[in-house]
Amino acid sequence: MAIFDRLSTRRKVSLFATIMFILMCGIGIFAAATSDQPLGEKFKDVSEYGGEFTLRNHMGEISLSDYKGKVVIAYFGFLNCTEACPVSMGTIVSAIGRLNHEEREKLQVFFISVDPARDDLESLKQFSDYYAKRFKNEANPNIIMAITGTEDEIDKVSDDYGVFFDLVDLEGSGLGYTVDHSSRFYMIDGNGKLITTMNHSTTPTELAARIKRMQQEADIK
Repeated sequence: MAIFDRLSTRRKVSLFATIMFILMCGIGIFAAATSDQPLGEKFKDVSEYGGEFTLRNHMGEISLSDYKGKVVIAYFGFLNCTEACPVSMGTIVSAIGRLNHEEREKLQVFFISVDPARDDLESLKQFSDYYAKRFKNEANPNIIMAITGTEDEIDKVSDDYGVFFDLVDLEGSGLGYTVDHSSRFYMIDGNGKLITTMNHSTTPTELAARIKRMQQEADIK
């Protein structure tokens, strides 16, 4: 402190500015490292993302517009995912369990596979059935549906929704590759508009509360 006291006012200001610059750079690096947003990608408002899509499952083509009037949660992942996807699907199932029957009828969940080369329609059906099994006797037994498309279709919907994913080779593994991907809940209103995204750490209670709020806002309108 004695050395700092002997510095001129100009040097004190310069030293303070240098320290603040270093701190801000450190914060920026940390934020980039912990963000789902790819490095180098410019930030865009959520209103610039979203839109109609048509993909498919074992029943045929599935379009977002088929579910007009319902709140839709879209989650992008792949069936061989062992960490983020099971945790996120567990969050979704627990959130649905916090809704009443009427609220469940006004909700649709899409698990969108970004790995169409390996995730065939029958495997996606089994995936859907597993996570939706506790709701099979309700008015909306297909409340959770796993869907996919061609590589071009998946690239387009991923780009439209700002989803990052990348195929990563796994040397010496029978799987051949894995998929690095962002893990977010994409919240779409009854008019097919992307309202917000919720990150991987979202709790079932928080997700259920957001679903209810979006449904209530739609009822008011």
